[in-house]
Amino acid sequence: MKHPSIQELALFAGRDLPLWTRWRTARHVSGCEQCQREVRAFSEVPRAAMAESGAMPPGVDWNVLAAEMRANIHLGLEASEAIRAYDSKQDEHRYPSLSWKAAAVGTAFAGLLMFGYWMGAMKKQEAIAVMRAPEPVVIEASAGGVGLSDGRKTLKLTAPSETRRADLVSVSTGGSAGARYIDEETGQVTVNNVYLD
Repeated sequence: MKHPSIQELALFAGRDLPLWTRWRTARHVSGCEQCQREVRAFSEVPRAAMAESGAMPPGVDWNVLAAEMRANIHLGLEASEAIRAYDSKQDEHRYPSLSWKAAAVGTAFAGLLMFGYWMGAMKKQEAIAVMRAPEPVVIEASAGGVGLSDGRKTLKLTAPSETRRADLVSVSTGGSAGARYIDEETGQVTVNNVYLD
């Protein structure tokens, strides 16, 4: 069981709690002997203070004085709330809030900027991809030799210097080409082949 705080019990004894807190505290105190003792002790504080201070000056009523003190406390709390509300209104004027229209325009503008940046990046990527795209490799075979060419660079295997003409040239659809040369004096056969991978 959770007991009310000592401050709540003191305010309950003086009948200074707000309605809902007073009801909740009264409900607890009615069933808790420990809290009942605390409330009785707090209730006797005003009487003990009066007894120790002696007789009140003539014309001073303790109950009237207590009511005035409560009223002053409530007045101070309300003044504090008014000052806090005034300060928050001053802050609103100092830092005016944006209207929903300005926020919508700003969001739309930011969206357009991001879309434009994205489109520019996509075009740049396409241009880079086109630049990096390999040229098609072509296999060339002729009586003078066989070779590969990608449009910029060429690799060519030519016939030996003694024989300038190939006896047999072959090209396959699998990506290869070959040429065979025969030296008429020695009978030596030279074969040049190129392959695409």
